[in-house]
Amino acid sequence: MVIYSGGLRISELINLKVKDIDNARMQIRISQAKGKKDRYTLLSKKTLLTLRLYFKEYKPEEWLFEGEGGGGGQYTIVVFTAFLKRH
Repeated sequence: MVIYSGGLRISELINLKVKDIDNARMQIRISQAKGKKDRYTLLSKKTLLTLRLYFKEYKPEEWLFEGEGGGGGQYTIVVFTAFLKRH
């Protein structure tokens, strides 16, 4: 949902941090995007509501989408792509 509504690449999504979601301005900050430049994209109301539910259930600490298990580190592109293909 975040990829589609924000027009993100997979690499941009897995590099999103919790602090990159700006619900006051309804924006997502993408740091070091294509061309190593920071950019902002829109955050829709529906996506924000879904992210709030996600935060309540998974409680991410640093990365917006953290890996499974105890460590919860950052996803890799390969693992995330495989996840998308399964779902």
